[in-house]
Amino acid sequence: MRHAIALMLFLTLLQGALAYAALGGAPSDFGGAATVSARRFAAGAAGTNSTSSTNSGTDAVYTVSQSTLDSGTVVREYSDAAGKVFAVSWRGPTLPDLRTLLGDKFAVMTGAAAKRAQAGHSQLALERADVVLVSTGHMRAFAGHAWLPGALPPGFDTATIE
Repeated sequence: MRHAIALMLFLTLLQGALAYAALGGAPSDFGGAATVSARRFAAGAAGTNSTSSTNSGTDAVYTVSQSTLDSGTVVREYSDAAGKVFAVSWRGPTLPDLRTLLGDKFAVMTGAAAKRAQAGHSQLALERADVVLVSTGHMRAFAGHAWLPGALPPGFDTATIE
């Protein structure tokens, strides 16, 4: 019996160690998601972009990777030059795996959701010094975005997160 409990505990810890953490870490691995595009942008110039395959060099301050999940939900991850995700967004018929997408900020979101009144609310808005998160939606129509204020590249406008 003790061996079974120890094995379950080990597998639980191993699963957590293998999980990808997007916000504040490396881009997510959604297992089977089809990546649609990845584009590089210069700070403050969202209209001027080139594909990431052109490797535009040091002038590219951040990269936007867009994935379409099997459910049809579109997820965008905004990564800095070092490859760390500083912002994410989602829109579609189902919620993506927010635990994977938000990383350690998922606990912040669930804590904030537990503190609010539940009746009739389909939006969660949270603004803290370490994370800003907005999630809205109802069945077949979910959307949201989150970012780390301290990790935003210089000149990045959060209004460009779509």
